[in-house]
Amino acid sequence: MFKVKNIIEFDSAHYLSGYNGKCANIHGHRYKLVATLCSEELQKDGHTRGMVEDFSKIKEILKEVEAFFDHKLLIEDNEDGRSTKKALENLPNAFSIVMTPFRPTCEEMSRYIYNMLKSKGLNVSEVELFETPNNSCIYCQ
Repeated sequence: MFKVKNIIEFDSAHYLSGYNGKCANIHGHRYKLVATLCSEELQKDGHTRGMVEDFSKIKEILKEVEAFFDHKLLIEDNEDGRSTKKALENLPNAFSIVMTPFRPTCEEMSRYIYNMLKSKGLNVSEVELFETPNNSCIYCQ
């Protein structure tokens, strides 16, 4: 089994609707994403012969992930999230808000990113998303 990894980092803030505790406030993280692709066989033809996947292709797709999340405020698309978004939109400084169909926890984000990579044709085996240097979630199927 061959495995290749690629790493990106991005900054995002999130609001965890309904959470009780210190992280109930809007707060941000410096996320680190480790995407792992695997294959039993290396590619046999063309310019990617001898590779699991061209690192350039992986980087290109991970830049799309980065652009989606980087310097954005992630809010769950529910009643509380929509009212929070509305309140923030009325402030003098514009916020770049992404409404997510999930609670933007590290766990849900890692699953979402995994599925993004799969939908782009990468043979991803797992993604590990670090919310802090010591806390991460690994999602695989």
